[in-house]
Parts: sequence; C-alpha cells; structure tokens
Amino acid sequence: MSEAYDTALLDLDGVVYAGGEAVPHAVEALGTARDGGMHLAYVTNNALRTPDAVAEHLTELGVPAEAGDVITSAQAVARLIADDVPSGSRILVIGGEGLRVALRERGLVPVDSAEDEPVAVVQGYGGPDMPWGRFAEASYAVARGLPWYAS
Repeated sequence: MSEAYDTALLDLDGVVYAGGEAVPHAVEALGTARDGGMHLAYVTNNALRTPDAVAEHLTELGVPAEAGDVITSAQAVARLIADDVPSGSRILVIGGEGLRVALRERGLVPVDSAEDEPVAVVQGYGGPDMPWGRFAEASYAVARGLPWYAS
C-alpha cells in the first residue's frame, strides 16, 4: 500500500488495538507500511487521553508513535470552541484530562463548575467512573443558555 499512498489515517479502538492488546497482525502491517515510506497518523474519538498518552500506548504495543502523529476528538472539539469564543474564556469540562489539555493548548481555561462563569460546556468521555453530578452541572449550565459541545 505504501507504493500507492503516502499517508494512512488509522482509527485506533478496534483497528490498531483492542483494549490493551494490538489487533492481530496490526504491528507487522503498520511496520511494513512505515518501512515503505508511508506516514501513519492515528485518529480516535476517545477524548479521555492526551495525544502523548495515546502515543505512549501505541509504542508499548510495538507501534512507534509520537504525540504529533495522534489526533483526538478532544483536539477537534477544542479547535471548534476556540473558533467560537475569545482566548482565555472559561469552559466547563465534563470529561477527562484529554479535553482539559486540548482546551489549554487552544488558550482556553477549563473549569469544573458553572459558578466559575464559563461561556460554554464541553462534554467528552471521562471514563467509567464519571460522577452523575458532573452531568447535572453541565445540564444546568446548558439550560441557562450556554452552548454545549460534545466530543
């Protein structure tokens, strides 16, 4: 494939890995593509982890990757929000560290409470232990008219 294409955009969950394990033959196939000159870029709709954490996981599985090779849904939604609100704006975050880091990288300020006067709400996967109170906090803020972004 590397003769026909110079870049591959690869989904992660269920394509490159399943949980903590590489999908059978993925490491070898990606190594062959990379050795053939193909640039590998990894995309995920999982907003929980940062690109650094995703790249570290890939490397541990035998797929060398750097943070710059990874695009997350948290990065995508942070870009959308940054296009809509002024730099330095407070954003109520319902989700994990991946969202917080992506917002900071765009010059926005993640907050945990509607009392912090956010201008928008962003929601993304926060892990299986995300307390329901966090969702209630977001719903009250959205009900008051704040824009809601989902990753």
